[in-house]
Amino acid sequence: MAKRVTIIDVAEAAGVSRQTVSRAMNDAWGISESTRRKVLEAADRLGYRPSRFARNLVTREKTHALGVMVASFGNPYYTDIAASLLAAAAERGWQIMLTAGESGVEEALSLLAPQVDVIVGHFGIADERLRDVCGGLPVVRMESEVPHDAERLPGFHSVGLDMQSGIQEAVKELRDRGARRFGMVESGHFQRYFGTYEPSARRRWYEEAVGEALSGVVIGDESISGGGRAFAELMERHPDTDAVLMFNDLMALGAVQSAHALGIDVPGRVRIVGVDGLSLGEAVDPPLTSIALDRDELARHVMDIVEILAGADFARIDPIERSVPSRLLWRGSA
Repeated sequence: MAKRVTIIDVAEAAGVSRQTVSRAMNDAWGISESTRRKVLEAADRLGYRPSRFARNLVTREKTHALGVMVASFGNPYYTDIAASLLAAAAERGWQIMLTAGESGVEEALSLLAPQVDVIVGHFGIADERLRDVCGGLPVVRMESEVPHDAERLPGFHSVGLDMQSGIQEAVKELRDRGARRFGMVESGHFQRYFGTYEPSARRRWYEEAVGEALSGVVIGDESISGGGRAFAELMERHPDTDAVLMFNDLMALGAVQSAHALGIDVPGRVRIVGVDGLSLGEAVDPPLTSIALDRDELARHVMDIVEILAGADFARIDPIERSVPSRLLWRGSA
């Protein structure tokens, strides 16, 4: 496979710094016309992906194309988010191009970036690498977990999800309903794809909320069958568990099925809580309790940021961070 051309390659070919390439291609202030043209010519010669941007700088065309990357089209949670974004974008006159990162985030973005003006999505790579892959396009991370003391790179923005408060609310409600031993089925996504495991923020917040009442944690695949297997393993290892948080709703649906197969009464013996708030959760018996995200509000925040970026010199806009609260959908499984 040929080596992907990066912003560093363009900088070397043009004899300028990487920052100058970014500023030239983003039509930022402080760059002479001769330097700008030299950068654009080097980018076109090397086949650098933001050639779309280069053409726009020359022709001054007004574009309204939003690139959206979701983690997986196989999980209805992400397709629901995509549907909300499609509706919100249509209301504001933006076209959307969709891709998924299942077969490789960088490869998918390499095809998407030349065709759009802003990139939005779920990404499993650091800002520095994402900046190079997207070739200087502004980026909005969805559901990004950004520490309060962390600094965003210029051109990077985020709409986060306040999942911690939803988890705390769920634990309190479970305790009020009599739960005493709390287990969790965690996602093995990063371990599967990157070879190492780090506890998710959901696990950290859950363990903090339950404290010494934690019975145990099992790692499973993010699927219905994976959730079912992991739930069965959790109950075998920690039979005193009477409340379980599943990493997402797909896994929680598997947990409910697994409980039926094992003869475990839900919610009489074990209370099960998912995360995502899928309408599919109403199709099982008992219906699934879930910590939900307002996807329409997420889409509105994303499009607000996108329009701010489109209406100004985005290279000079400070990182924008917004947050969407989670809420507890109490159904029959807990």
